[in-house]
Parts: sequence; C-alpha cells; structure tokens
Amino acid sequence: MYKLIILCLLILFFACKKKDNLPISEVPGIELISVNKTEVKEFSDSLVFTISYRDGDGDLGTASPDSTVIELVDNRDPQNLIFGYHLSPRTPNGSELIVQGQLQLVLKNIILLNSANNNETTTFSIRIKDRAQNWSNMVETGSISIIR
Repeated sequence: MYKLIILCLLILFFACKKKDNLPISEVPGIELISVNKTEVKEFSDSLVFTISYRDGDGDLGTASPDSTVIELVDNRDPQNLIFGYHLSPRTPNGSELIVQGQLQLVLKNIILLNSANNNETTTFSIRIKDRAQNWSNMVETGSISIIR
C-alpha cells in the first residue's frame, strides 16, 4: 500500500509539471484592446485608444519628456497626420525585465480635412518604439467616422 501511494504521488508530481512559457521577444509587441467611439464630432469629441503592450527586455519608454516613442497615425493622410506620444520608462534603465501592461492614448480635437465635407471616415494605426529603436508591430483600428 505504501509503495502504491508513493507511485501515485510520483505520477502526480510529474504529470502536474508547469508548462514552459514561450519566451517574449525583445522587440515590443502591441494589441489594440478598444477604441471608445466609432463616430466623433469634429472639434469636440476625443478618441481614446486602449492598447496592451509587452516587451521581453523592458526597454520601453524614455526619461526625456520631449521624446515621443508611440506613434498614432491618422490614415486619411499618413505622411502628415502623425501624432507622437511620450512614454515614461517602464523599468529602471539598464535592467532587463519582461514588462507588459495597458496604455490609453487620447486624441483630442479631431477635424475634417476637407471643409466642404460633412463627414469623413478614417482608420488609425499605432506602433511603439523601444530604447533599442525596435518598432513594434502596427495595429489598426476599424473605421471611425468624423462628422461636422
């Protein structure tokens, strides 16, 4: 009986082994969680984009408030409508820790590009850059309408 109990405990011990987690890349990765609206009124409504991020070495963000590492692009004019956001460091400088979390980006005072239009439709693209200058994947929102 004692041997049977030992054998069962050994089987349970080896059967309940925790699965190894896949390594997280040192290149940041993001996912779009949500956008607060699908229709905004120009000059008055704001859009709030919620993204999740993860980085295998934790080198996200900079101490300099003038440095922008998050890029939000209005795809109506992707060469000119690029909004930069600062991100404070997620870990102490020089440390290599896995980081993950969520961020909210607020875009205020959206306008119609053509004043003759009563509405326009666009999508937005978002990406983030780490201190090693690695850009994350780019995520894109669904269609968002801007109305007069």
